[in-house]
Amino acid sequence: MNKVLFFLALVIVLFTAGGRLNAQGCSDAGFCSLGAPKEVSLSAKEKQRIDIGTNIGTGEENTFTINPYLQYSQPLGSRFSVLGKVTATYATGFLGSSFSPGDLYGVATYKASREHAASQLRFLAGIKIPFTAADQKGAGGLSLPLDYQSSLGTYDVILGINYTTGQHWELNTGFQTPVIQNNSNTFSPEQYDDNRAASFAPTSYFRRRPDLLLRAGYFFNIAKSVMIKPSLLAIYHTGRDTYKDALNGRIDIDGSSGLTLNGTLTVSKQFKNKSGLELIVATPFIVRQVRADGLTRSFVANIQYSFSLH
Repeated sequence: MNKVLFFLALVIVLFTAGGRLNAQGCSDAGFCSLGAPKEVSLSAKEKQRIDIGTNIGTGEENTFTINPYLQYSQPLGSRFSVLGKVTATYATGFLGSSFSPGDLYGVATYKASREHAASQLRFLAGIKIPFTAADQKGAGGLSLPLDYQSSLGTYDVILGINYTTGQHWELNTGFQTPVIQNNSNTFSPEQYDDNRAASFAPTSYFRRRPDLLLRAGYFFNIAKSVMIKPSLLAIYHTGRDTYKDALNGRIDIDGSSGLTLNGTLTVSKQFKNKSGLELIVATPFIVRQVRADGLTRSFVANIQYSFSLH
């Protein structure tokens, strides 16, 4: 009963705090839900698995976003597994609406520990390939801010480590860096008559810096098939992002580097047919001053349904 009351109290805190602050979502709404960084690894006895989910949030100036995704996992022996993921984004707000494919992820995970060891160590390496150059336009033909875009238009390398111990504690570290930047966005607030456009930072030919991730979580069961995991997620943006001004000069975006600290809560339910349902909610405690990448969220929720292919 105490665990149930703790869970309900934490949900209330997360949802009420979410209305007051702006969170940084994970990079391109995908970094934090891939493979080992979320303690996801198939055992050798499992076959392929399909995950279907969506991320829902409200961003700058109440921009509403829906980010559906489809994920496929396949074990390769007792230690290796591979994962593929495709994303899309629907965004709508006072500047217009857009929908387009987002990114393709490919990830390989290596489990360094024995199958039934008390502690588990996993290593992850992956890539992200964009489907767009972040150049979606509104009804007037003007470029929309990155909050409305389905991808940042970057080709990224992703590295991660996942460590679980004592059947309760989990620690994740990760690094995501753009290696090719193909962002062709031309948004500038001055292009719009609506003064609210000034809430969005200029992002013409935006160039993004790498991210470092650190997450610590504690998971426990409130029922035989129901798991709860509160965690702290820190994302450190390693430098100032840049854009091109009207004179084609590259300008640093002041306040775009630094730390974001989020509180997250994961609730997962496993069913007898080996399928599962997962809900994640998040809210921030520390934020960067400027989040020109369009990942600002005042509310974040992710729901996912998973099933194995026999």
